[in-house]
Amino acid sequence: MDFHQPNNIYKDDQTIPEDNLEQEFYTLSGLEEIIVNGFPRRLQNDNQVYAKKLQKRDGSFKHMIKTANDGKLYNPVSVYGQEKTNTFLDRICKSNDKFTTVNEKAFGWYIQFLSSKNLAWLHNAEREVD
Repeated sequence: MDFHQPNNIYKDDQTIPEDNLEQEFYTLSGLEEIIVNGFPRRLQNDNQVYAKKLQKRDGSFKHMIKTANDGKLYNPVSVYGQEKTNTFLDRICKSNDKFTTVNEKAFGWYIQFLSSKNLAWLHNAEREVD
């Protein structure tokens, strides 16, 4: 009788090949290249992408939202230009391409904001992230 069964102890290595990983890029309504399930999306990752859903090699997903220089979720419909910074170094040296990983609930509210431009969805997402 064999008591040693490595499949019971260790998880089988079930990884997805790099070229089969799903990537979804979300943008503001009006800037989309395609619309999937009512949400505006881009085909490539570019400067008009505000949220990303990336599949990891283990099959799970990573939800990411673009952040402003002050660390808050980025508001692309801001009237006053949320990306305005106070110091010379912030304007010159800091990249605007920062994304933060969030939970699925905050991500869902943020892409609702992107598709509707309703600030209530953005505020809900910000509360979930804080």
